[in-house]
Amino acid sequence: MAIVKKASNINIQVANNYTSLSKISHEESEEVIIEALKENLELSSQKKAIMQGFGKDSGKKAEPEKSKLLELKLEKDSFVPLGIPDFKGNKENDKIKFRILIKEGTFEKLSFKIKNEGTEIYTEEISQSLKAGDIHEIEWDGFSKDKIYDSTLFINDKLTAEITDGTATSQVNLSGRCKTEWIDLKIDDHNQKIDVTVRVNLKDGGTVGDNPRTHSFSDLEKMSLEGIHLYWSRMKTRTKISSDFVTISGKEYKVEVNGVNTQEKSMDDVSLVYNGSDKWMRSSNPGSVSGLLSFFGQFAPERIVYNAKQHNEDRDFTLTSAHEIGHEIVKEFGGDKYSYGHEGSSNPVLQTANTNPLPASGEVNVMEYYSDAYYDYDRTIASEKDVLGLLWCSKLKINKK
Repeated sequence: MAIVKKASNINIQVANNYTSLSKISHEESEEVIIEALKENLELSSQKKAIMQGFGKDSGKKAEPEKSKLLELKLEKDSFVPLGIPDFKGNKENDKIKFRILIKEGTFEKLSFKIKNEGTEIYTEEISQSLKAGDIHEIEWDGFSKDKIYDSTLFINDKLTAEITDGTATSQVNLSGRCKTEWIDLKIDDHNQKIDVTVRVNLKDGGTVGDNPRTHSFSDLEKMSLEGIHLYWSRMKTRTKISSDFVTISGKEYKVEVNGVNTQEKSMDDVSLVYNGSDKWMRSSNPGSVSGLLSFFGQFAPERIVYNAKQHNEDRDFTLTSAHEIGHEIVKEFGGDKYSYGHEGSSNPVLQTANTNPLPASGEVNVMEYYSDAYYDYDRTIASEKDVLGLLWCSKLKINKK
């Protein structure tokens, strides 16, 4: 007779008597609770009664498993999913690199595994015979077996890499420090879709003028976040332009960008101001600009203004939000001059437009100034170069804090 129990939790409550008779009793669980509610709890054996605890404090991350026979080492390096190049076109590492060192014995077959909190998400078999002293290199592109990449798994220290023959095992923890802390990236390579989350810090800048407000701060916040999604996404949904996607290594990807308003790991804060007066107010966002431009930037308020008396202001405020928040994005990968010079279309100090006519057809860049006309809303979008720059901001430093 055998009793076998497997569960996430086993909870046995005893009011009077509890009897379990078996030749073999086998219980597997993450947690076992046995409670004697009224009477005594008695464990007895004709030989030995053995109780052992093999777990570790759940509040601490388990140390990686080590072996005397083989060792897995991580090459500490930078990593960008899909190898997206930097602003200057320099190639980035698209693989995370490991070295397997055989210390003793011979291994005819090994399995390389990536685990997310203990659950296997990727595996690769090594059929090459390896003996003591051999070094074998292996690479991982950061994607699961389902072709999903998720930057938060690295940031939140959820991943481990493992090499094993079923008996001898060596592990290493995987963590990543993102170049830019306000971005999360998820890539579905099978469906060629990239989801981006950017964390912004939008604050209530109050009201200018005596006229009663028609829009609350929550209304302005919602429109600002809509602006990020509308003008920074390239989803093949535009009717007036057909190029709203990005191309990476010859493959077309749809990119959806969503903003989240938070003070945690977010961009430099910017105020949303409701202007109810007749006088138009300018929006500006010098943000974290540095160097010479910071001298001039200190005189420009960090604000996005809803000019209530202006024509078509809801739509304009949405676009303006995408533009002003875009300065922080563009500065992160292209630098201050590229951002606050509006990508060459304006004087970065005076903020006056250079000769740059609105394109007669095709895309209108949300980050440029135009000298002869206002933006065509339906054609305005963040350029492919800038969206690729945004994706590049998710660059990781592997196992470097």
